[in-house]
Amino acid sequence: MTFLAPAKLNLGLKVVGKRADGYHLLKTIFCLIDLFDEVQIQITNNGKISLIEHSQAWPYQTDLSYRAAKLLQEYSGTKYGANIKINKTIPSGGGLGGGSSDAATVLTVLNNLWQLGLTNDILIELGTKLGSDIPFFIHGKNAYAEGVGEILTDIELPKQYFVLICPIFHIQTAKVFQNLSFSKPDPYLHGDDAINMSFPQRRESSAQIIDDKYLLETLDNDLFPIALKLKPELANILEQLKIFGNVAMTGSGSSLFLRFYEPDIAKKVAKKIAEISQNKYNTFLVKSLAFSPIFSNSL
Repeated sequence: MTFLAPAKLNLGLKVVGKRADGYHLLKTIFCLIDLFDEVQIQITNNGKISLIEHSQAWPYQTDLSYRAAKLLQEYSGTKYGANIKINKTIPSGGGLGGGSSDAATVLTVLNNLWQLGLTNDILIELGTKLGSDIPFFIHGKNAYAEGVGEILTDIELPKQYFVLICPIFHIQTAKVFQNLSFSKPDPYLHGDDAINMSFPQRRESSAQIIDDKYLLETLDNDLFPIALKLKPELANILEQLKIFGNVAMTGSGSSLFLRFYEPDIAKKVAKKIAEISQNKYNTFLVKSLAFSPIFSNSL
């Protein structure tokens, strides 16, 4: 059986603190888009998990989809196994969540095909052990996210069209966060949770209200200036794109996007950007989704 695993965009991302365990606390809007990987799954009776035709640079045992299947198998104690094949379209390492979406699809689908009957809350708890974006993809609906990305509130977004610009280079997420500097104490956190907490230096004042409206309007991403500093090539691309509108970045990069509410305008801009790319980046024209396709699959 074949399932579509969608990519996501962060419509704004603010870092509001840091937990004692080193994880950063965020506020962001997760928006699903119609750029998909294909996840093919075949159930087996031998209990073996196989990731077939694995073409990534890393060993298949470290792949998120493989680890998700193994974690679910160990948690449930099922006797079943699965052959899994991922056909990649979503660029890797660009802040689009492709690997997390694939893993979330594996967890959701296998829960049904193995007839485990686990709730979404349990799947999200398992997914959190593997990656901070996985809970959102299991949730499967656009959401305002807090915490490390696991506190999700459903949000209705207007129909949006995006010109997605994906450079051929990647930016390491860990390196971006390592270069994130802090200054002011976080007034929203108290007690043990407030250890080493503070606001980024970019923040104008501790009274600034960061909510879904602010993020949707500004697309402000605290990690964008750091990514530009770490990768001068990204800054060069940004300069090229500024003439087309407000350029935003998803996640920790390297993918950039321009947002439009009229499809014809988005199409024209996408065509112009593709013409000037000179093979330095790939361009996609995508639109927002209200739900993950996994909800429309008959399992």
